Amino acid sequence: MKKTIITLFAVIATTTATAMDYDMNAQEWCREVTMGWNLGNSLESAGGSWNYDKYGWENIWNNNYNDWETAWGNPKTTREMLKKVKAEGFNAVRIPVRWVPHADINTMTIDPLWLARVKEVVDWALDEQLMVIINTHHESWLEYYPFKSRKTELTGKLKALWTNIANAFASYDGRLAFAGTNEVNAKGDWGLTPTEENYDVQNAFNQAFIDAVRATGGNNLSRNLIVQTYRCSPTMGLSNFTVPTDPTEHRLSVEFHYYDPYSYCSGSEGSYYYWGNAYADKGTVTPDGNERSLASLFLQLRKAWWDKGLGVVIGEYGCSHHYTSADQANQEANQGYYLECLVREARRHGFAAFVWDNNSFGNGSEKFGIFQRKNDMTVGCPFFVEGIRKGSLQTYEATVDYDESDPDVGVGGTVLWEGEKALNWGEGLQLKIAASDFKAFTGTCTLVAYYRQDATASYEDIQLNYGDWTQFNCTVEGTPCDGNFSPRSYYGTTGASHITPFTVSGSVLNKLKTSGAVIQGFGVTMTKVVIIDQPNTDINTITTSPTPSRIYDLKGMEVKKPQHGGVYIIGGKKTIL
Repeated sequence: MKKTIITLFAVIATTTATAMDYDMNAQEWCREVTMGWNLGNSLESAGGSWNYDKYGWENIWNNNYNDWETAWGNPKTTREMLKKVKAEGFNAVRIPVRWVPHADINTMTIDPLWLARVKEVVDWALDEQLMVIINTHHESWLEYYPFKSRKTELTGKLKALWTNIANAFASYDGRLAFAGTNEVNAKGDWGLTPTEENYDVQNAFNQAFIDAVRATGGNNLSRNLIVQTYRCSPTMGLSNFTVPTDPTEHRLSVEFHYYDPYSYCSGSEGSYYYWGNAYADKGTVTPDGNERSLASLFLQLRKAWWDKGLGVVIGEYGCSHHYTSADQANQEANQGYYLECLVREARRHGFAAFVWDNNSFGNGSEKFGIFQRKNDMTVGCPFFVEGIRKGSLQTYEATVDYDESDPDVGVGGTVLWEGEKALNWGEGLQLKIAASDFKAFTGTCTLVAYYRQDATASYEDIQLNYGDWTQFNCTVEGTPCDGNFSPRSYYGTTGASHITPFTVSGSVLNKLKTSGAVIQGFGVTMTKVVIIDQPNTDINTITTSPTPSRIYDLKGMEVKKPQHGGVYIIGGKKTIL
């Protein structure tokens, strides 16, 4: 049954004797961030390489650790740089900080000179009235070893480090937030499949961070703290993240990073795949993400975290500058559009979003530069800033309409099959639908699939075939489908449950009346299939780009002459004309 949930976890900022200036709970802090920026590849830079097996530094080319700030090619941060960031409309900065070897790896005692330098940059940011995050970033001694064999040792070291950091910043006001870790990733190898052990240790790191900071007392009792999912992955966080225990209520946020789809955001020189349905007429569109998948994922994160009283921080997001010379202008506009959509969705739900800027410019991968730090902070990619600025104009929606899963568009249809079987090509369910089941339909009919995604599957596919095993075309909520449907690409989720309508018409329906159909695939568990004439009218996400269809008012009555600016149901979606 379709359920409309209109909820918001209401919280009130505490006003105890230990409350700080700029006293904000976690959600207020996040909503205050309209445009966030990362001071990337600066205070987290390294003048050597970490040896995983030897658990130590090697190939050190600069023995003065306090000079490592410039080791990756960026100039030292200045007050004027932060002034320029503020002048472009950004009101928050995330300052990634590497602490070891600036801190002793055994005692975690921090070099006073390094601590003074970090404080100097934080002070400049606060002087410019910027919100600030500091974290532990690229701490290879910690991030590469999420194993039970190192759990006790590393949680102890992390607590010692954060005790020292928290004491050093104890008097700072509520604009400053702490983030416990960064992208914890076993062996630093992104090709490894995470294990329960890895997830468990990440959750332990989060708890150790909370315990250490709160124990320092004073302003840190009410400071906003930010914990991370494994690898800062949003999808891994939906299924493998445990909210740590915090003795202070409503001052906790969850952090994830978003460079999805990575095939698009990472950039590559010499080729270009457009992102988003709005750019489908410009060229080949990336197959693994669009406006809908972005909105669907952020809505799931809101349900999982925000609506339970937590803040949500997108600690990093971005798109590498890349283009082909034949269509550079459209492609740069497309990258700005991607950032606009991302920031708009973040702002809609209250999430604080910080764009990654590593001061690298050009055409290809890792070109995330925005401000030219060696050229008076001139904006090198104005289409990036313009997209972020447009997205930041979105206001927070205190209530949103959504369902427990997807709208139950199959209500009132005929159930063809019900059970619980995985699609695994020839080894799993191959559901045969008789030709006679299609006989009663004229014009169009819809097969409605109820299923859940397998979070451990390498990919997902629902394949629609005629009885002779050739694939047939259909539409999914107005979007063309060639008979291979990827829930992961369409919804932008893993491990979630969905109800997807596959609509056929014309010659396809006529052939199904004689051949029947077969549904098979991989990576999902089917629970029910329904056949129905027309999917039930439902309200899904808000869109400003309606597709031609019959138009209904919010009471379900058809409207022949809709008014500009009105809100209607078109193609099953709430639409602003």
